[in-house]
Amino acid sequence: MIECMLFDSDGTLVDSELLSFQIMADMFEARGVSLDPDPLHLQYRGWKMGEVFQILGDENGLVLDADFESEFRVLQLERFVTDLQPIPGVVDMLPQLDLPKAVVTSGPMPKVKKALSVTGLARYFGDNIYSAWEVGVWKPDPEIYRIAARGMGYDIGRCVAIEDSPIGLEAAASCGAVTVYFNRYGDKIKHDNVIEITSMGELPALVRQI
Repeated sequence: MIECMLFDSDGTLVDSELLSFQIMADMFEARGVSLDPDPLHLQYRGWKMGEVFQILGDENGLVLDADFESEFRVLQLERFVTDLQPIPGVVDMLPQLDLPKAVVTSGPMPKVKKALSVTGLARYFGDNIYSAWEVGVWKPDPEIYRIAARGMGYDIGRCVAIEDSPIGLEAAASCGAVTVYFNRYGDKIKHDNVIEITSMGELPALVRQI
């Protein structure tokens, strides 16, 4: 029996991934480097953004200023206020799940709280937010999900972990939780113990069947 829901944030609850890569591409463009955010979003979604900045800077011979990431975070929060939307189906899905819920994310806490607030989703999670920046464990390390389950007071085997990126899936599928993959982009799944969905609206019925 499932007792707790553990949700990734970016790309699972809020449609922030491509938006963030568009901001990043604009920042690189201002420094003389042209990037296409669409394929980069597909390749690097779910990654720690600081690592992505470093990789792309090295690949393009660009030495990033020390405050590049802090500038990115300011621009990101500004764009969230004006442009961020929930993932389609999430607003209708969450009220149907009468279970404790937490967010388990690699994003920094101010970003996560702003994303949940501007999309109207914060009321479903309260203070149940487990950020890699706070707990010191980054996906694909599965321990971030175990920390969240312990913090919520549930055995990890009684939790469902919902992810949308390959790097997040690696953490969820190896942590001991029932794992659901929101497969928006037709990714190939290498794990056997994963339930795939293509719409967040499928989740309530699925959880009732588990």
